[in-house]
Amino acid sequence: MAAFGVLSYEHRPLKRPRLGPPDVYPQDPKQKEDELTALNVKQGFNNQPAVSGDEHGSAKNVNFNPAKISSNFSSIIAEKLRCNTLPDTGRRKPQVNQKDNFWLVTARSQSAINNWFTDLAGTKPLTHLAKKVPIFSKKEEVFGYLAKYTVPVMRAAWLIKMTCAYYAAITETKVKKRHVIDPFIEWTQIITKYLSEQLQKIAEFYRQLPGQGCGSPSGPMPQEVEQALKQWDYNEKLAMFMFQDGMLDRHEFLTWVLECFEKIRSGEDEFLKMLLPLLLRVRAKLREIEQQIKERGQAVEVRWSFDKCQETTAGFTIGRVLHTLEVLDSHSFERSDFSNSLDSLYNRIFGLGPTKDSHEISPDDDAVVALLCEWAVSYKRSGRHRAMVVAKLLEKRQAEIEAERCGDSEVVDEKGSISSGSLSAASAPVFQDVLMQFLDTQAPMLTDPGKENEKVEFFNLVLLFCELIRHDVFSHNIYMCTLISRGDLAMDSHGPRPPSPFDDPAEEHDRKETEGSSGIKLEMFSPPMHCESKASPSPEKPDPEKEAKPLLKDKSVEGMLASLYDQPRHIQYATHFPIPQEESCSHECNQRLVVLFGVGKQRDDARHTIKKITKDILKVLNRKSTAETGGEEGQKRKKSKPEAFPTAEDIFAKFQHLSHFDQHQVTSQVSRNVLEQITSFALGMSYHLPLVQHVQFIFDLMEYSLNISGLIDFAIQLLNELSVVEAELLLKSSDLVGSYTTSLCLCIVAVLRHYHSCLILNQDQMAQVFEGLCGVVKHGMNRSDGSSAERCILAYLYDLYTSCSHLKSKFGELFSDFCSKVKNTIYCNVEPSDSNMLWEPEFMIDTIENPSAHNFTYTNLGKSLNENPANRYSFVCNALMHVCVGHHDPDRVNDIAILCAELTGYCKSLSAEWLGVLKALCCSSNNGTCGFNDLLCNVDVSDLSFHDSLATFVAILIARQCLLLEDLIRCAAIPSLLNAACSEQDSEPGARLTCRILLHLFKTPQLNPCQQDGNKPTVGIRSSCDRHLLAASQNRIVDGAVFAVLKAVFVLGDAELKGSGFSHPGGVDDLMDDELGTRKAGGRVVTVETASLDIYAKYVLRSICQQEWVGERCLKSLCEDSNDLQDPVLSSTQAQRLMQLICYPHRLLDNEEGENPQRQRIKRILQNLDQWTMRQSSLELQLMIKQTASNVSEMNSLLENIAKATIEVFQQSAETSSASSAGNGVNNISSSASAAPASNKSKPILSSLERSGVWLVAPLIAKLPTSVQGHVLKAAGEELEKGQHLGSSSRKERDRQKQKSMSLLSQQPFLSLVLTCLKGQDEQREGLLTSLYSQVQQIVTNWREDQYQDDCKAKQLMHEALKLRLNLVGGMFDTVQRSTQQTTEWAVLLLDIISSGTVDMQSNNELFTTVLDMLSVLINGTLAADMSSISQGSMEENKRAYMNLVKKLRKELGDRQSDSLEKVRQLLPLPKQTRDVITCEPQGSLIDTKGNKIAGFDSIFKKEGLQVSTKQKISPWDLFEGLKHSAPLSWGWFGTVRVDRKVSRFEEQQRLLLYHTHLKPKPRSYYLEPLPLPPEEEEPPTPVALEPEKKAAEPAKADKTSSNPATSTEERKKKQSKTKKRNQSASKTEVTDCPTAMDLPCPPLLVTEHSFDGMNHLGPQGVPSGIRPSQILPDQQQQQYLRQQQQQQQQMLRVSGC
Repeated sequence: MAAFGVLSYEHRPLKRPRLGPPDVYPQDPKQKEDELTALNVKQGFNNQPAVSGDEHGSAKNVNFNPAKISSNFSSIIAEKLRCNTLPDTGRRKPQVNQKDNFWLVTARSQSAINNWFTDLAGTKPLTHLAKKVPIFSKKEEVFGYLAKYTVPVMRAAWLIKMTCAYYAAITETKVKKRHVIDPFIEWTQIITKYLSEQLQKIAEFYRQLPGQGCGSPSGPMPQEVEQALKQWDYNEKLAMFMFQDGMLDRHEFLTWVLECFEKIRSGEDEFLKMLLPLLLRVRAKLREIEQQIKERGQAVEVRWSFDKCQETTAGFTIGRVLHTLEVLDSHSFERSDFSNSLDSLYNRIFGLGPTKDSHEISPDDDAVVALLCEWAVSYKRSGRHRAMVVAKLLEKRQAEIEAERCGDSEVVDEKGSISSGSLSAASAPVFQDVLMQFLDTQAPMLTDPGKENEKVEFFNLVLLFCELIRHDVFSHNIYMCTLISRGDLAMDSHGPRPPSPFDDPAEEHDRKETEGSSGIKLEMFSPPMHCESKASPSPEKPDPEKEAKPLLKDKSVEGMLASLYDQPRHIQYATHFPIPQEESCSHECNQRLVVLFGVGKQRDDARHTIKKITKDILKVLNRKSTAETGGEEGQKRKKSKPEAFPTAEDIFAKFQHLSHFDQHQVTSQVSRNVLEQITSFALGMSYHLPLVQHVQFIFDLMEYSLNISGLIDFAIQLLNELSVVEAELLLKSSDLVGSYTTSLCLCIVAVLRHYHSCLILNQDQMAQVFEGLCGVVKHGMNRSDGSSAERCILAYLYDLYTSCSHLKSKFGELFSDFCSKVKNTIYCNVEPSDSNMLWEPEFMIDTIENPSAHNFTYTNLGKSLNENPANRYSFVCNALMHVCVGHHDPDRVNDIAILCAELTGYCKSLSAEWLGVLKALCCSSNNGTCGFNDLLCNVDVSDLSFHDSLATFVAILIARQCLLLEDLIRCAAIPSLLNAACSEQDSEPGARLTCRILLHLFKTPQLNPCQQDGNKPTVGIRSSCDRHLLAASQNRIVDGAVFAVLKAVFVLGDAELKGSGFSHPGGVDDLMDDELGTRKAGGRVVTVETASLDIYAKYVLRSICQQEWVGERCLKSLCEDSNDLQDPVLSSTQAQRLMQLICYPHRLLDNEEGENPQRQRIKRILQNLDQWTMRQSSLELQLMIKQTASNVSEMNSLLENIAKATIEVFQQSAETSSASSAGNGVNNISSSASAAPASNKSKPILSSLERSGVWLVAPLIAKLPTSVQGHVLKAAGEELEKGQHLGSSSRKERDRQKQKSMSLLSQQPFLSLVLTCLKGQDEQREGLLTSLYSQVQQIVTNWREDQYQDDCKAKQLMHEALKLRLNLVGGMFDTVQRSTQQTTEWAVLLLDIISSGTVDMQSNNELFTTVLDMLSVLINGTLAADMSSISQGSMEENKRAYMNLVKKLRKELGDRQSDSLEKVRQLLPLPKQTRDVITCEPQGSLIDTKGNKIAGFDSIFKKEGLQVSTKQKISPWDLFEGLKHSAPLSWGWFGTVRVDRKVSRFEEQQRLLLYHTHLKPKPRSYYLEPLPLPPEEEEPPTPVALEPEKKAAEPAKADKTSSNPATSTEERKKKQSKTKKRNQSASKTEVTDCPTAMDLPCPPLLVTEHSFDGMNHLGPQGVPSGIRPSQILPDQQQQQYLRQQQQQQQQMLRVSGC
């Protein structure tokens, strides 16, 4: 036992082998010896051998079952295979021993650190370096050492991994609650922070260099900066390696790169060079999709709802156009204040200002400019001011854009800028191209002489471009150059040029026609004019325009217009467009003449004609027989024949045949001549002044020629000279003092009042007018009486002051006190007088019979009337008697009216008398309660012959401020009409007279509508001055008075028809016959006035509604407050019909028939929509809604009808558009397609279809209450539901359903309607979203069921249906994003659309990008927070929702791969890069219901081997080089098992030779000794005492030791160690991939020569020590083995001995 003393428990090593020391039983887990059963506790462990009997015998007598042996052996092999199969360690983290494998860096270990990093930078294996890894106190210190030793980035990354693993292990041991730290983010922050610090050091150095910016420094660089540069260069490369290797958080790192780039200042090139390696990687990717980002970004901004509309400049453009039109319609051009001025109008139209990205006009601006031009031109709007408004708006817009282009905020001076003549193509106005496109496509042109509206629009176009050219917004020079270059002005050699305005035969013919068609010759310029007329306060002769207008109408096909009807549009424009008559524009004038008339006779004739007309006018103006102020020249008047001077008729006949360009040229020269005359007189250089009639005639010529700006300038220049003229008249003691300037000022006031909307656009001109008028009437401001001219001037001063805030601020101190006096004097309400005094028939009869005699003074007569009421009564009765009973001579009626107006100015009390007598005549059925019985007894009210004369008389009184129109309506008209409507006795004549007066007052008639004899003089207002003043009175009337008249006349006309109204078939044509006023009934001619009162009332009502100012005032008032027609006097049906009449005065009223007349009417309203009638349609629907507001059932029925009618209109429009060929839309203004030139921009900005019809339904519905929108949305949702069942069993039925649904849904206007109705409809939004979700889901389901695979048409229809539904969803994205649940559901559904293949990049890329962008908005919108209510909690909540959504989407994506899905993955956060490992499993393996892998049912018959199982992802931070353990890489992923290594014979021999030691040479005597015999060959020992036996053994052992001195204790120890190594090498295993039964070794022999040293070491029963009894071999085998060993030893001894 002494030999085993080394293995005793006292000297055993601390780390024991797994099986324990050899002298004890091996310990196994769960062995039976350790079971503490009751029996084992009592009796101890009792070993039960597997075979009963002698355990050390050979067991020959035991019978074993071969089957049982085979079964046991197979179970042993299976168990061994199970135990040797390597476990799955994929989920384990790499285990590092932080105590043994790491050492903390201290100052003392610096040399060791240097050696270690030198080895790391060299080639020493990482396996050796991993045994001791240095750890720094700060993690970022490692980057400094890596850069210092320039460690290869791959080995540097390994050190960072080891450092991370160390800190992770430390954290796990220290922190009880495990807190997982993401190494990706942690080390990204560490390295970016370290790089930022280095960059900051470098930046501070470069930025401190004086005057060098960031260039290369000239002097030496500090050591610290050099070190920072070195650190940056190395660690930037290390960061990029880690980024590419997946060790960094990519999103965080890229964000840091961009932030660094943004911090670079201008000129810091060195920093840019440093960041370029990082930045270029990012920029290269962005540049590839930069353009795509722009395009798709625009679609996202409009919520994908109007992408097709955007391409056709509809959609948003239509909305802005309608908004602009609404702004223009709601603006009041009669006043100017802070909230209602040209600036405020500009801001509302162009509120966004010019585009900041590019200083070019946007397509929306193009559409707005085109609309402004249409608005200025269209006959559906009224007012000459429109042209000036548009010109000034575009001028202001152009100035802003040019200022942006030049980078200069200063606006170019108004008139100090470059004139249009000096502009070149390089400096074309901003809107030149847009205006040119308008002229090419949308501008009106002359095509049919019978179309009056066409002429009106053409004249408006001429006026518009006249103003555009004046304001330098449109260049006439560039326009002509463009036409020449395009060949638009080229004419055939045989084709007619625009003829010269006159030749002699035409002139004579026109003169004869004129003389034959008119009973009066306008002899305004004839010699019979005498000085006596110089004191006349107003023109006394007929207005030439009045006589010329019928001539123009009757002869409209002649002259210049007639010659242009067959010419191209640009020939017409070039002929008529005026050019400013300035020296700078001489080039354009000459260019125009050459282009139109060439250089021959025609050009000379054109010039000669203009000169001739100008000379004729100037010949009369320059005569010495004009208004004279005394002196010798005035007494020596030339006597000349009347034929020597042309009449006004001749001049005007020639003038009207000129083009507008020529008319402007003539009027400009004539007006300058008149101004020179007045200026010459004011300077005392002349004694002649032009007659007021002459000046008025020039005003009329300028107005007719549309020279509005020149007219206003001329009037203001005259006004400025009047005070000087009046002073000169006083100086010369002329009889014209106090009358000439006042009369001329009245004409000026009339013109300025008529064009007040134009004048108010210029504040400087307003101030000049105000000052000039104050100078004229300054002497009469404090008087209560004065002439009618002074009253009109004072009234206009008051209107100017109250309508313009600029005047209030400038002249407040001067006029504020006087303003109230004017209001109380002129604009005070007057009550009618009911006088019945003594009538004196001869009172002032001479004056009344000859009002132009001027042999009286108005002051004395006014005083007489003012002092005696009886005189006023007699005067009023006598004046009315002459008007009503006389011969109705129009001149005399006008003269009497002017006389009465003048006397009313000096006798204010006459106003009540005029009002009273008119009430008595209109209400003659009141049995004398209104007074003036003497007049009623002598005048038969039922006599229709004097109605026109009386109406003209009343109109002049109102024009001259003697009466207020409101007072007449309130006191006389309304009572008379209501009396007749109530069928009072004898009320019809008064009501008929009232209707006639109202018709004159509202219509301002120029001719008598009932005049039968064409040669008989017509009754009407003679002077255009009085007509303009009457129009001004119309503009001042309150809206309520207008509606009162309309309702009263309507009730009168509807009284006897009992509600049938305008549907009367026989009266419709009567009402439309406006000019002749007659109709044929039964072959006889019947006048309108002789018709029944109700028919005549309807005629009057329609005529009044057809007046432009009436319609505009009513529509504007109704838009502000639609309750004006909510009157108890009118029933609902009557109110609706009156509304129709106001909205559509030139159209027959509707007579809806059918089952549902209300729905038919609503459908008619929607079908007839266009941009000009949006107001009317909206007002009609709003009235219907308000009328049913109190009745719930009627309201619901109405809303249902509106909704269904809306859907029907869209369906009908879709059917119509599908039936007609595409591209048939023609501009509704220019109907001649052949006249349009071939240009690049041959289409209008908005087509005619986009200006009308279904495109405008959505904006119309938006103006209605939300209840209407809700019902429309519900009906639209039902239509969408009908279209979702796209998967029918029958293809024919499916196609029919698809076509029916798509006919409606394929219209973008329908989408616009639905999205419009969604605003504010939260409940409806939720329902529609749910419906759309199910519809889209159904489409995806149908796709997965392969319902569209074989049908290309069905597939295309499916894509269209899907796109339209997604467009609707896009409009409700705000609702979707408000709910986290809806966001998740829609995001998953959108992902499903792509993942299922319903939409992909190849089949429909446009739809794919829509789905992709929607998904992107939902994902990123989840993370975004509301900045107004942002908080830490909300940010955390948003981030949590974002991560949940991303997790769900990643789960849905899975590992599926496709190009489309790769685009989806780009929307998710940049994933952490991992290492993908393909795993294996046994062939035929299956997964059971519990998720466990089991062998397949057919695995027995399959070939053994492995099959691919799954793909495992491993973090790059978990892969370590240099470590023996494989975690997280698992050998089990590859199907490996552990097997015992099979040692070959050669390896065993080598092992034996490796550790074999040769014996030393022994003496010869050793070999002579007898060999020791084995124990079994010796004789059996004799039984002796134990002691002698021991003593005998010891000498033998000593002899053996002495005989072999080389064997010592050290050799025995070495032998034991060698034995241990051999055992270790023998127990080595090798890993193979496919273990088989053949590879498994047999159970090894347990007893070897190394287990004991001969039989001397046997224990009890012959068992060697350290060996279990069960492990002993049988006796025979053991003896045989020992003999073989002995023989081998002897053989070896012999060999060594030799």
